[in-house]
Amino acid sequence: MSSALAAKGLASQRTCVGTATALTSLSLVLVSLRVYTRLFIVRNFGKDDCAMLIALLLTVGYLIAIFVLKDNGLGFSGKALKPTQMVKQIQTTLAIEIIYYFVVNAIKISILLFYLRIAAAKRLEILSKSTIYFLATFCAVSVTVCLTQCIPLHKMWDFTGLVVGKCINTTAFFYTTSSVNILMDIWILVLPITTLLKVQRPKREKAALIGVFSLGAFSCIASIVRLHSIKIYTESTDPFFDAVPINLWSMIEVNVGIYCASIPSLKALFSSSQRQRSRAGAYHYHSRERSGKTSDHSSGTVIHDSYGLKDVENGSVPEPTHARAHPQNWLASDSEAEQERIVYPQSRI
Repeated sequence: MSSALAAKGLASQRTCVGTATALTSLSLVLVSLRVYTRLFIVRNFGKDDCAMLIALLLTVGYLIAIFVLKDNGLGFSGKALKPTQMVKQIQTTLAIEIIYYFVVNAIKISILLFYLRIAAAKRLEILSKSTIYFLATFCAVSVTVCLTQCIPLHKMWDFTGLVVGKCINTTAFFYTTSSVNILMDIWILVLPITTLLKVQRPKREKAALIGVFSLGAFSCIASIVRLHSIKIYTESTDPFFDAVPINLWSMIEVNVGIYCASIPSLKALFSSSQRQRSRAGAYHYHSRERSGKTSDHSSGTVIHDSYGLKDVENGSVPEPTHARAHPQNWLASDSEAEQERIVYPQSRI
């Protein structure tokens, strides 16, 4: 294999592994925040959250499988691989196919279960439940076909031609399942629009919803690009070399789907954080308003009395006696000594 081809294979491998790792790491953060919000702030951990946890675990499994592919020459030409590496890649790819069908449907079902949380109209509830049943059936059929695409299954990685059996047309199968996934992405995206338009929301929340739906649209685009990568992979004369695009776009599709499903659940977390900042700001403002002013005659400086949170809790806030005795702040006659010295509180908000 030429050095240029090897360099290209290594570059594509690093791109795939790096992108998959970064995207999955962000998914871990978002889902962790989602679980924290549901358990400790909203205190309403539901079925949609369980489905998302399953999707996250499967995504981590997908990432591990990509590292297994990396260790066995992902992105390199089959001419440069050992037979054991090629067998390992095919077996890992079979595992990835199964993981993929589980994870994309788990994400979709999580979103639909979230719709059931907010479903005010009976129509949205019925359509969401019907779609969940369809996706569960579709997932079961897809996984079953994956496990029986060759009979016997080990014919998939037989390079000797000695194993007697038959395999299905995997190109047609992948095209069909990917097309169904794209249609379902679009269906789930437009399903709640009528309901959301009827709900009165602040402009900020509507803008956030538009952002989430834009991410959903990007996930649909990723699914379409993945469909093109399937064509490249299945029609390639060197599928080991062309295996990177399909895995790269699969990880983009999966992780962006997790982002879309998790971001709306974080609203309570951001609202809680904003309320805490508002309370802290209000307390700090009132503390400054209540602080008195005294004069330091020996130094000719103005000193603003201040007190901390502990003083407030103990009820030992001093009365501004000096302020009453001196209606106006006393200043030294020496203009060079005119300055303001701030006494910081012992504890800060």
